[in-house]
Amino acid sequence: MIWLIKLSGAVLVGAAGFLFGAEQAAVLQRRAAFWAELANMLAQIQDAVYYRALATPCLLEELRTGNYPHLMLGECLALESYRFPAYIPPGDSAPFHPLFEQIGQVSAQELCGQMPYYIELARQNGARQEKDYRAAARLYPQAGVCAGLMAALLLL
Repeated sequence: MIWLIKLSGAVLVGAAGFLFGAEQAAVLQRRAAFWAELANMLAQIQDAVYYRALATPCLLEELRTGNYPHLMLGECLALESYRFPAYIPPGDSAPFHPLFEQIGQVSAQELCGQMPYYIELARQNGARQEKDYRAAARLYPQAGVCAGLMAALLLL
C-alpha cells in the first residue's frame, strides 16, 4: 500500500515537472507572438502616419481595435508612454523606448524614416524567440519530467 502512495506521488511530481517545463516554453511562445505583433503594429503606425497623418490619440484608438492582444494596448494611455509587458526582458525592449517617446514629438517624415529599422529589429527578435521556442517546446517538458522523477526517486 505504501508503494502505491509513493508511486502516485512520483507520478504527480513528474507531472508537475512536465507542466513547469511546458509553462516555460509557453513564455517563449508569448514572447515570439509579442514581437510579431509589434512588427505588425509598427508597420501600421508607419502607414497611418505617412499616408493619413493621423494624430497620436486617433492612432492609439485605431491600434486598440487591431488584433494585438499580446501588446496590451488597453492599458496604454498614450503611445509615448507605452510600456512593454513584464515577460519581455528589459534588454530586448530598451532599443524601442526612444521610438515610442518620439511618437508625436517628431515630424511624420522623420518618424517614417526610422520605422523600417524598428520593424526589422522587431522581426529579428521575433525570429530569435520563435527559434528558442521551438527548441524549448521539445526540451523543457521532457527536462521537467526528468527533474520531477529524479526528485521523486530521491524522496523514495
